[in-house]
Amino acid sequence: MKHTGTPTALVLSGGGARAAYQAGVLRAVAKILGRRHPRPFPVICGTSAGAINAAALATHTDDFRCGVARLLRWWRRIDVADVYHADFATLSRHGMRFLAAMTGVGTAPPGVAAMLDNAPLATLLARVADLDRVRAHVDAGALAALAVNATSYGSGHAVTFFQGRADCVPWQRMRRRGEATALSIAHLMASTAIPFIFPPVRLPDDYYMDGSVRQLTPLSPALHLGARRILVIAVGQFAGQRPPPSADGPAYPSFGQVAGHALSSIFLDNLGADLERLAQMNRLAALVPPVSLGRHGLALAHVDALVLAPSQDIGPLALAHEEQLPAGVRTLLRGFGSTRGTGANLLSYLLFDRAFCRALIALGHADAMARADEIAAFLADDRPAYVPLYRLDAG
Repeated sequence: MKHTGTPTALVLSGGGARAAYQAGVLRAVAKILGRRHPRPFPVICGTSAGAINAAALATHTDDFRCGVARLLRWWRRIDVADVYHADFATLSRHGMRFLAAMTGVGTAPPGVAAMLDNAPLATLLARVADLDRVRAHVDAGALAALAVNATSYGSGHAVTFFQGRADCVPWQRMRRRGEATALSIAHLMASTAIPFIFPPVRLPDDYYMDGSVRQLTPLSPALHLGARRILVIAVGQFAGQRPPPSADGPAYPSFGQVAGHALSSIFLDNLGADLERLAQMNRLAALVPPVSLGRHGLALAHVDALVLAPSQDIGPLALAHEEQLPAGVRTLLRGFGSTRGTGANLLSYLLFDRAFCRALIALGHADAMARADEIAAFLADDRPAYVPLYRLDAG
């Protein structure tokens, strides 16, 4: 059955283990919509760990509630060893080869241009995402497109790999492009390859890393694929962290703090800036008659966007579950200063622990249910005229 009405996209940002929060939000969305909307999102776009969630939902396009239930089961059972090798021997061997290569002692063998080896993730992804079913849903017209974002090491371009209907055409913009393809597990691995953390992934034309790195316009793929209403689920607070006051003054930044802020910048800043641009464009579209815009060759239309993001800082939540990490990983992160203060950002991205992920799921569900009326109104009306109730500088 083909989807009708205003094309609605689901945009899932990146954030490593934090993406469990998205599963909690989606659980609430499924509850709010009930069985009346079995296919609420004809366009699904994901980046990094958000790409995993996107692929899992697209696999079950015919039954959104079933897709959410399977995604929840996946996150509730996840373990660090399912994502990357966490035993002390492998960490030591891989880390020593990585450091030797970085300091110029020998040539880095393939796969060690990163701190961690995430080979187990490919096996896990094969169980959560059935990309043959995604193709079948596209062919049947139930799914307009599934998009996965990655970043080319060779060109530095942001690349959106998408599998979609015939009317979803490739695009080329400044340092970014959309490429139609048959999506594979390798595309998901490429989208999740956080630089320095996980190794690059080879696709036919180049090596690729995490799609958040050069994704200057995270909402753009959804718009290119026909969406005119977008539900965005972020995995961090746009207002940033509030470090506790200290009588000794600020501490010198640890490596973990530097890396955590760098990753937060990658996963959050571009999304926040793009949402602000969208709000400005909507104001302009409301002020200028469409006829005037068309006369000057400008295609501008109102686009609804609803943003759901954590109501609390995830860093302290990660610190509360630090002891669940395998000893080798815990030792590594403690050495980086990632188990204290704002350095916990790095910890939160790598803490693929079921207790931590269940806490994130509970937070996401509570946050979304607190806005249940807003979500229901946003997804129920086919006429794009939504006025967002969020502020990016709040909470």
